[in-house]
Amino acid sequence: MYDVIFLVKSNPSMTQAEFADYWVNEHTPLTPKVPGVTSYICFTTIGAPEGEPTYDGVAILSFADEDAYNRCMASEEFAAAIADAPNFQNTQLTTAIIADRHVII
Repeated sequence: MYDVIFLVKSNPSMTQAEFADYWVNEHTPLTPKVPGVTSYICFTTIGAPEGEPTYDGVAILSFADEDAYNRCMASEEFAAAIADAPNFQNTQLTTAIIADRHVII
């Protein structure tokens, strides 16, 4: 499995509820159209153990392998999803990491 984890900051003009609504109901329907994605999970922030959360959401995009990821990144469908990002994200503060998955339970 090849996972990309996005740490997402909301568009500063939106409330958390508006951000979550747009992400889940407007943006996520673009994801099934992206070739090579085997799983897409998004988490919208509802709080933090102490203080304000650093990020407003987390998304995990999974692929069979690095080649599938590279095909995805080069696709028109992924470009369309990226083009939609400024509608609900602060794209300058949103970041991504590629990670190895270790399932414990």
